[in-house]
Amino acid sequence: MRITDYFSGIERSLRRIKGGQLHGQITSLASDDHNGLLRCRVLFWDESYLDIYEVVNTELGYPLKVHYAYTYMRAGELAFRYDNAPHHPEISTHPHHKHRGVRNLLAAAPEPTLSQVLTEIDEMLEQSRLE
Repeated sequence: MRITDYFSGIERSLRRIKGGQLHGQITSLASDDHNGLLRCRVLFWDESYLDIYEVVNTELGYPLKVHYAYTYMRAGELAFRYDNAPHHPEISTHPHHKHRGVRNLLAAAPEPTLSQVLTEIDEMLEQSRLE
């Protein structure tokens, strides 16, 4: 798989998000045929947003996220962030982990897919509609 194919698939998925829309452009920078960086922001109907950051390698025929962070903000505060920054070696799923709010740290394994993150946000938005 070429990195440009991965980028194209992500862009198609992001353009079909229920209750959300891309804010600005997707930044996708390929350093060669198999390595690249993806960044973008998705805005949702309640003014919350998801920042997406991925450094990806596709040499094995599938996307391997070397670094990732999915940061979801609501009402100006961190709702959650999944990332693989190696700053919590005490977590059993190191380096994969999830921040819920500012103070709660959770194990998160395996790393979530973008689809799983969007499903989690959709469930939160649906709960907001019902309240």
